[in-house]
Amino acid sequence: MGLKVFNFICENGHTFEAMVPSIEAFEEQKENGFFTCPVCNSNVISRALSAPHIQASSTQKDVPQNTVEAMHSVYKTVKKILDESEFVGDRFADEARSIHRGDAPDRLITGTPTSEEVSELRDEGIEVLEIGLKKDRSTN
Repeated sequence: MGLKVFNFICENGHTFEAMVPSIEAFEEQKENGFFTCPVCNSNVISRALSAPHIQASSTQKDVPQNTVEAMHSVYKTVKKILDESEFVGDRFADEARSIHRGDAPDRLITGTPTSEEVSELRDEGIEVLEIGLKKDRSTN
């Protein structure tokens, strides 16, 4: 049985990698309470954005140029979102609802919602893009 490396993020914003046989196995482990954040032991875990696997023994010239360009484009887009957004921290869900209802100015916000809050926002028809980052919002 081969293992795959996936990126994960907990409800408290801790990002980490884990090796699991498949995403289905992760879901089963999570449902049974066997999958927790190594930093805070939270069991509210979701998959985070992952970069494509690039074989370490290859040289840069062996990586297709369109892959390099795509990764660079994703990085630039995430950086632009962070640079142009207002960080609202753990008030993200409340602020997103206020914007959606028209009670707050329409603007781009980022923050640290829990997985449950993200799910509730989506159920309410509010679009949310999850990007797994460190608490300091670093894009390196």
